[in-house]
Amino acid sequence: MNKMPNRLLLSLMLMLALPCMLAAEKENYDKKKAAKEEREKKEALEKRLAEEQEIKARFGYSVNDITAHLVIVSCSGAQGRSSGSGFVALLDGKPYLFTNQHVILGADTISFKATAGGALKPRGVELSTTRDIARLPLSEAEGLAISKNMAIGAPIAVFGNSEGGGVATELYGKVTSVSAELVEVSADFVSGNSGSPVLNLDKEVIGIASYVSSSSDDEDGSDTRRFCYRLTGNQWTSVDWKKYNDKFGKLYRDNEALVEATFEVANQWYQDPFNRVSADNHPDSELRKWSTSHNHMVNRIMRMREQGTATPHELENVNKQISKDLVDSSEDLAKVCRDRSKRLRMLAKQRGLTGFLRDEFNRLSGRLESAARNLDAYGEKLAKFKFFHFAE
Repeated sequence: MNKMPNRLLLSLMLMLALPCMLAAEKENYDKKKAAKEEREKKEALEKRLAEEQEIKARFGYSVNDITAHLVIVSCSGAQGRSSGSGFVALLDGKPYLFTNQHVILGADTISFKATAGGALKPRGVELSTTRDIARLPLSEAEGLAISKNMAIGAPIAVFGNSEGGGVATELYGKVTSVSAELVEVSADFVSGNSGSPVLNLDKEVIGIASYVSSSSDDEDGSDTRRFCYRLTGNQWTSVDWKKYNDKFGKLYRDNEALVEATFEVANQWYQDPFNRVSADNHPDSELRKWSTSHNHMVNRIMRMREQGTATPHELENVNKQISKDLVDSSEDLAKVCRDRSKRLRMLAKQRGLTGFLRDEFNRLSGRLESAARNLDAYGEKLAKFKFFHFAE
């Protein structure tokens, strides 16, 4: 038996080892990348916390000094229980309880409790005609002062009910931008802080914590922005709260829930368009109808798979039918989104809506229109997909 030349043997050994070496290098690279990202996140967090402590040190008061003015807003309704924040402030010399419209809209029952203890009983409800703010007149109460002046870079504190926990919390940051209606801040407030006062060093309110905006591809929170509405420069309209809430608020919450449920179904379909979708109990009759049709299509595919044998011609016809079914399914689901979007656009034109609710109905409509466009594009890709093929 001839011996293999040492040089050739070495070359073969290297060729065999190369895939393992490449795999090991990739695994090592991934580990280093993950470790670097984790280190950078930790450093960014430590830097942010250090900055917050520096800002906090500049404040001559804490949340304990204003608990008499902070309010926990508790709501219950068809969508369950929720909690938000509020506060008492003086506007034009009169005491008002301020919170966001979105905190109280749609609720069957609402209670207002000062964090220092004791329930508050407002005398009515007034809504900003353009911003997400509600002010509720109080008979007698001491309140925070409202500032008309602010500057970019100024230190701020957000005292409120983080995550709806029912206790007052402290968050610190800076003003990062200012407009006629909005103030953007760096304080890391969250959902339960909606309705919290945003305060300056002089214990004055510069705005009300209202919403968080994130880019669609934001994974680490670096593109998350937080906004507060200014309390000054508003126009207010007094409403019969029960009538307004029954007519518009509950309609808003019902449609908000419908949109979220529609997105959940669409996401199920998008993740695997060959799977059955569970929407038998969905409140939208059009979506239930689509679900039934889609699941029939999936059943046909399963039966075709179970047959096990086919000629090339049969296979071609089957793939064409499946392609058509998938395109029809995507088009029908897109139509469900567009039909619901049109209804929301019509709701936005109702008389008596505040600007906030009008914008919300249009926002929900826009989300559904975007989903419909994405479904159309995905359907076009599925049209080129061959589900069955002969093994080579």
